[in-house]
Amino acid sequence: MQEEKVRTFCRFCFSRCPVSLHIKDGKITAVEAMEEPLCPMGRALDKIVHSPDRLLYPMKKEKDGWRRISWDEALRFTAERLNDIKRKYGPQAIDIHTGYAATHYDLREYVRRFTKLFGTPNLSSSGGQCHTAKLMGNVLTCGALPLPDYERTNCIIVWGYNPAASNPYAMRAILNARKRGAKLITVDPRIIPPAARSDIHLQLRPGTDRALALGMLNVVIREGLYDKDFVTRWTLDFDKLEEAIRIFTPEHVQDVTGVPADLIKKAAYMYGSTSPACIVLENAPEHQIDGIQSIRAISILQAISGNLDVPGGALINSEYGFADMSLADITLETKSIGADTYPLFHEFKREAHANLLADAVLEEKPYALKGMIISGANPVLTFPNSNKLKKALEKLEFLAVSDIFLTETAGYADVILPATTFLERMELCDLRQQRYFPRFALIKQAVAQQGESWPDWKIWFELAKLMGYGEYFSWESIKEATAFKVKPAGISIEQLEKEPDGIQKGYGQYKKYEQKGFSTPSGKVEIYSERLAGHGYDPLPTYPVSNDHDGTIILSVGARVNQYIHSRFRNIRELRLKRPEPFAEISVQTAQQLDIQNNEVIKIITKTGEIEIKAKIADSVLPGTVFVPHGWAEANGNILVDDSYLDPISGFPVSRAIPCSVKKTA
Repeated sequence: MQEEKVRTFCRFCFSRCPVSLHIKDGKITAVEAMEEPLCPMGRALDKIVHSPDRLLYPMKKEKDGWRRISWDEALRFTAERLNDIKRKYGPQAIDIHTGYAATHYDLREYVRRFTKLFGTPNLSSSGGQCHTAKLMGNVLTCGALPLPDYERTNCIIVWGYNPAASNPYAMRAILNARKRGAKLITVDPRIIPPAARSDIHLQLRPGTDRALALGMLNVVIREGLYDKDFVTRWTLDFDKLEEAIRIFTPEHVQDVTGVPADLIKKAAYMYGSTSPACIVLENAPEHQIDGIQSIRAISILQAISGNLDVPGGALINSEYGFADMSLADITLETKSIGADTYPLFHEFKREAHANLLADAVLEEKPYALKGMIISGANPVLTFPNSNKLKKALEKLEFLAVSDIFLTETAGYADVILPATTFLERMELCDLRQQRYFPRFALIKQAVAQQGESWPDWKIWFELAKLMGYGEYFSWESIKEATAFKVKPAGISIEQLEKEPDGIQKGYGQYKKYEQKGFSTPSGKVEIYSERLAGHGYDPLPTYPVSNDHDGTIILSVGARVNQYIHSRFRNIRELRLKRPEPFAEISVQTAQQLDIQNNEVIKIITKTGEIEIKAKIADSVLPGTVFVPHGWAEANGNILVDDSYLDPISGFPVSRAIPCSVKKTA
């Protein structure tokens, strides 16, 4: 068979890098970048798709191990167990959890459709631990999560984000902006690649982001560096902020953050006096005890500078106008797990809170959780207090796992449903994170399905039909379902097939708020949030911050490297050779104090557990801190994260600022 080339997008991360695949005899023989160099995962696409470790057929756990079964038996067994639990305990005793690998395309809407028909309010996701808090904080303030316009900006603040390890496109865009003269400020406790190329690096203590944002607001407001016309016309309660911010002088904030007052002033002046400017904020501030309020403070800083929805600022994307596939009109009687504990999270996500699932299994709070289906997730390595989560999985009466590899979580399953990779299915792909304006594309299947694996949509469509929901899953293919979804937006499936690079929507439209206001209750930027006040939370992010530093070592869990994403692909030899083992980054000063040598195995201990891991002594790390990656079975950092110490608004775990002790193992 003659070799062919297939254009597509790599969908392992938000970058969505365009690639060209060389395919012969149904196999990928080479991978080429179409625009920029690919990260190690992108270059290893062929190794991942054709890995000998792939799950290639359904399996059922027996007393003596795994037994290969047919899809018919796997789905019937799953349906029987779901219905058994429903009869004994009610439909709410089932939770369906979708992870990062399954939440960033169409699948999630069909899973929600299934849960509504089954009757369970418990659909959970990785959104309980990532991204949602960032969304909530910005929506509460300005009605949307703005995205940075790197191509036209004159100043960028990279806040709690290392795109060199997690988003190659963003890193390249930042470097291109620097080449044309844009200023760069990085906020991070480590000297990460953006910091090394910055005009200013604000190397703050982990967990003090809100204090730093308030200090910058103090300077911007006191020195009149904000956009007075925008503040007058488009914000509410600026006077309350102006009054509350007075105590957060750079000198006071220096005591809290460890960042010199002069540097705080310099950064605030640089950002406030440069237009247009943008702030790119990622998940580090989410994982602090005041995560939502930290994000709110940063969002307010961006808003009052007049940088919302302007070229080179923070763009607010329009919605696509697709059909709602999730049966939102069906109301269930039982509340989802966490709805009363974290009501705002529930309002935003309409789902169960992932961080409370273990308690629902082990302690039956607020009621008993007896069964789960986990799709595209590995919570044994990614949930806080992982040892507790393992006990919960062991106690479940039924667990089904859908994945491409036999993960640590899949080992606890009663039945395994083998899924395809994104290259083996058709999907409607959201590309707005790649180019930072609304664009979506219909991505065609690039290679044949491996073994007997099924695309996720087919697993759910067929299970739904088997359980009697065929009327609501009447589409014969994902193409037919997608045509139904995009029709309200005035787009046909034929149009999408003719545009392999995707269709843009709303590009070039700025200051849309001047026509329709912001998507907040008032239509303006809400500095003082009545919505937060109504739930009993602080309406301003300006309550006091602590400057009590007792010398305890602060642990940050979650550092990324570009060979892997979350807990995936440590089994791929080509990637493992590049990053064979995890290590804890620790400063020279702290290592000397503890008499720790480079590459020495150390023990890190917190309230919830301990791990042993090699130490890497690094000049780039702030003294008094230690940084541990996540996603490694050999040294699972999430064992150290407390699942009972959560942001009171979002319910997010505090994984980036944990008091710990570090000891030599010998």
